[in-house]
Amino acid sequence: MNFALPLFRRVSWPVLGLVGLLLTGLSVTARAEPTAADARHLVESTAKAVIAEIRANQAAVKADPEALLDTVDRLLLPHVDSERMTRLVLGRYYRQATAAQRAQFNKEFQRLLVRTYAGPLSELGNQEIEIVGTKPGGADDELVVESEISGGDLGIVPVAYRMAPVDGEWKSYDVVVDGISLVNNYRGSFAQKIQRDGIDGLIQTLQEQNENGRH
Repeated sequence: MNFALPLFRRVSWPVLGLVGLLLTGLSVTARAEPTAADARHLVESTAKAVIAEIRANQAAVKADPEALLDTVDRLLLPHVDSERMTRLVLGRYYRQATAAQRAQFNKEFQRLLVRTYAGPLSELGNQEIEIVGTKPGGADDELVVESEISGGDLGIVPVAYRMAPVDGEWKSYDVVVDGISLVNNYRGSFAQKIQRDGIDGLIQTLQEQNENGRH
């Protein structure tokens, strides 16, 4: 079972690159009471800065998308709320997992995301992101930043980023592309695997997929 990009195949690679960029890379030092304006600025400035860097090295990146793995791993992954994402993705199975299983799953799931989005990031070209609004999230401390990505082969694609403050920083933990939540989709496919082979079976499959470098 290949877990990469469940139900997102109708979205173009460059759009998914922006999704991955912001999912794994949103973080900013929060004020005592972080504002919606902070989050809006964060999404837009982060996207534009990284897109500019990729464009400047387009030839090298296109020749070897794997070259982006270290950049994504070193600069972006530290800013994802991995604990919250793990809890949401595992759903009811989170409580059944031991601390060791949670840690191992979290490690392998992060590697899956890094490898999944390295390819799309390498294809960024003329895509643009526009922030169109913010709204409260599901919990009091959560915020949803709504954006539109244009310039790809699918026209304008709505993308929303679910964010929450962690240790004084905004961090991202889910992205909703055209109404489809990445966390919810992975949760469904992971639940099927756990029902068949248990949590250890899921972790082993993720390990094998990451070692094989499958996207």
